[in-house]
Amino acid sequence: MSEEIIIIGNSFSGLGAAIAFAKYGHKIKVIAPNNKPQLFGGLQIAPNGLAALSSLDLKDEILDKATRLLAVEIKSLDLASTLAKISLSENKTTYVSIARQDLHQILLRICLKNPLIKFIDAKVLAISQKFNNTTLILDNSDIITAPFIVGADGWEGKTRQFVNPTASQVNSGYAIYRGIFPSKDIPPGFSFPNVQLWLGNSCHLVSYPIQNGKDVNFVFSFSESAFSKKSIQSILSCHPILSLLEKRMKDWQIISVKTSEPLFNWRRGSATLIGDAAHPMPPHLAQGAGQSFMDIACIETLLAKGFCVSDTLNEMIKIRMPEAHSVARKSQISGDIFRANGPVANLRNQIIGLAGEKIINEFLNDLWQLA
Repeated sequence: MSEEIIIIGNSFSGLGAAIAFAKYGHKIKVIAPNNKPQLFGGLQIAPNGLAALSSLDLKDEILDKATRLLAVEIKSLDLASTLAKISLSENKTTYVSIARQDLHQILLRICLKNPLIKFIDAKVLAISQKFNNTTLILDNSDIITAPFIVGADGWEGKTRQFVNPTASQVNSGYAIYRGIFPSKDIPPGFSFPNVQLWLGNSCHLVSYPIQNGKDVNFVFSFSESAFSKKSIQSILSCHPILSLLEKRMKDWQIISVKTSEPLFNWRRGSATLIGDAAHPMPPHLAQGAGQSFMDIACIETLLAKGFCVSDTLNEMIKIRMPEAHSVARKSQISGDIFRANGPVANLRNQIIGLAGEKIINEFLNDLWQLA
């Protein structure tokens, strides 16, 4: 039986959920401002994420825009030396990188072509619950009540606030710079189809090529207490390899990262959270978007088994909540290790240099099987 579903947000999780529900004949209304934002930066799609997107028959379109990554190189930022190199090409699964804008356009294009998916150009101002009815108030003066509302509007969205009014966020103590640079303007090693992880004291740098090597995506994470001026110029300016990045400081975007306690309630009334609205991820294991893809794949699998919408959403929460919480913990611990300093950082580098390939391969295999 076809049931109508309201999805709040045109994020990866929102558009992906729309495609999954429409695949099984459900009518969808996606509520989001039609401002066509340009998404900045790139993302890695680990094997578990790509497998999840494949459930929506998106793999070929994604691979057409993506760069296949062949290895993870772990380096010492201070010494500019390689500590370990983990091959991804020998793995039967595929690990890729893609521009965020490219992935969003793939999902949006599929939604726009589907007659079961409609878009409402509006913003949700408020969500209220009275008796058994969940009501949305939109900025176009519409008031909508629906039996199924999927909140895919992120960790700052109205749906998360409605489902968990007391949920709060605090400063994580670290921030990140994001930058995209043309491959021709930076050292040639960065355009190789590898993920590079540079480990320093109280900081780390991640890079990988996107758009078939035309550009390189950089993410620099640092402890705000160690670098109070929030500047990476002093770190990069004297580095034998990274100094060229310092000359393009105007092209970096800085983001202060928030952290929150895991939510143990993803549903209130008719509203159910997915993606970042349910489980924001520390940005350390290429699992932020990846866990949203896992939510979508879980929904698709349950619908394929014949579950109704209500049971699908209930079962998705039961399955995905413990998985997402586990991945978030692993990501937080990884970030703490990446940003270690002093003797702990030296010990970290020594361990990675001696046994890094074995340890990290086991860790990633466990992560991708669980996630």
